[in-house]
Amino acid sequence: MPSDSRVQPALGALRRQIAAYRSLVAGTRERARTLLATGTGADRARLELGSFGAARIDATRFGELRRGFTLDALSRGRLEQAHAVLAEIDGAKDEIFTVDVPPGDSLRVVIAHALANCGRAFGAAGVAELVRTGRYEPERHDRMLAAYPFEWWSTAERAHAPPVVATVDGADLRAGSLAELLDGGMHIVLLVHGPSTPAPLVRLVTPGTLVVQAREATALQQLAEFEGPSIAALFEQEAAHFVHNPRAGTALWQRLAIGGLPASQSKKGIGGVSARQQREELAQLAALAERPAVPNGSIEALVPAGIGDPTDRLTAWLLGASGLATGS
Repeated sequence: MPSDSRVQPALGALRRQIAAYRSLVAGTRERARTLLATGTGADRARLELGSFGAARIDATRFGELRRGFTLDALSRGRLEQAHAVLAEIDGAKDEIFTVDVPPGDSLRVVIAHALANCGRAFGAAGVAELVRTGRYEPERHDRMLAAYPFEWWSTAERAHAPPVVATVDGADLRAGSLAELLDGGMHIVLLVHGPSTPAPLVRLVTPGTLVVQAREATALQQLAEFEGPSIAALFEQEAAHFVHNPRAGTALWQRLAIGGLPASQSKKGIGGVSARQQREELAQLAALAERPAVPNGSIEALVPAGIGDPTDRLTAWLLGASGLATGS
C-alpha cells in the first residue's frame, strides 16, 4: 500500500472496533485449541467433568459410556485447519484491516475481498462448532475456511465486523456500491486521493448510518464512538464537508449538518460522473439538510418558545389542541 499519513490516525480511531474483533478471534482460537487438546475418550471426559468430577469418576469409563460426537481423524483434520486459520488471523498485524484500491479497480470488490478474508475467522468458528456437534459436511462446509464473504455473515457476526481502511482514487469512489456492506457494526474509512465528485457519500445517508465527509482526521473520532454502521471519507482536495449523525435527532434535517461546500462546481466529468451528476449530488445534499419552514416563517413560529426541540414541541402542541394527548 502506498504510504499515506492518514492510515495510522484512521486505524487509531477504529481501535475499539479492532480490539473487539481481535478479542473475538482470540477467544474462538482458544476454544478450538481446547477441543484439539482434549481429543477423544478420557481426555475429553476429564475436561467435561472438571477437576472435582474427574477426581471421583473414572474418566475412561465415563468416556466410554457417554454418547454423541467423537473426534475422529477426519474431524480432527478439519478442526486443525480451523485452528490454523484462527491462529493466522489472530497473529496478523493491523494491515489486515487496510486495503489499497488500484486505479480503475472496483472499490466494492476490493473491500468485499478484505472482509471475506477477515470473515474466515467467523467461518473457522462455524467449522469448529459443526465439528464439535458432529454436523460437519465437507462438501458443504470446506469452503468456509477459504473465504467467508460478508453475504454469509449472521446478524451476530455483522455486529462484530472488522473495520476496513481503504485508500482510493477519487475517480474510483463509487460510494453507492458500498450500501449493502453498511450493516451491523461495520465501520469503513475511505482515504481519497486526487479529485472526486463533491458529495459521493450522500448516497449512503440512511436513518441509522453515520456518514462523514471531511478533510481532517479528527472527524473520525465520531466513528470511534458510534456502535452502528459507519462510513467516513477523508479528502485531499475540495469536497463537501458534512456529517449525518443518527443520534442528533429524529428528523433528517436534524441529523444532517453541512460544514462546508466546494468553492466552485466542476465543469468536467470525474471518473465517468458528469458535471450534471455532480451538481445533482450537491443538490441532493442541500435538499436533505433543508430545514422545514412555513409560509410566514420557521417551525419555531408555530409554537410558543420553550425548552427542547421545536418539532417535538409542535407535535405536543398539536396533540394537546386536538385532545389526543395522553391524559386528555
